[in-house]
Amino acid sequence: MRLLFDELTPWRVAAALRVLEIRASYVGNTDDLAPPRGALDSEVLDHARRTNQIIVTSNHDMVMLCAEEDHSVIWVDPWGRQLTRETWALLAFSQVQLWDDILREHDSICVRALRSRCEPISLDDAYDMAERRLKRIRERRSQSRREAKASPDQGSLTQLVRTPGSRTP
Repeated sequence: MRLLFDELTPWRVAAALRVLEIRASYVGNTDDLAPPRGALDSEVLDHARRTNQIIVTSNHDMVMLCAEEDHSVIWVDPWGRQLTRETWALLAFSQVQLWDDILREHDSICVRALRSRCEPISLDDAYDMAERRLKRIRERRSQSRREAKASPDQGSLTQLVRTPGSRTP
């Protein structure tokens, strides 16, 4: 198994796995000729294909792209809470052998890595799950923007309130 950690994952985790002789690289690693930071997801996937690497990501868009292109992916799924670098390291170190076992059993698969377990899911199921999550995220952002527009500007309210002893400008 050869792993390619995408740009949104901590590169130090990939570097630490290499110390344990696990073949891991990361976007931006010039020593491995990996794509530079800021590369398009499609460029990262093309590189992973050419070098026979499995992408490790928490990015919904990358999961969907891998599913569309029938390329196995390891989806570190934090379930709405961002993982700290330390949690990333613990998760990767504790599950990397399971990832390898699952990937050996299946040709095209998504390994969904949760905090306490990992499971194989089909690429179609991974696509659908990631798409639903992105839709919910967009809806929440849209709702937040609507609420922000509907509520009065707090700064202007404080300017209108007179305090005892103050003079009106």
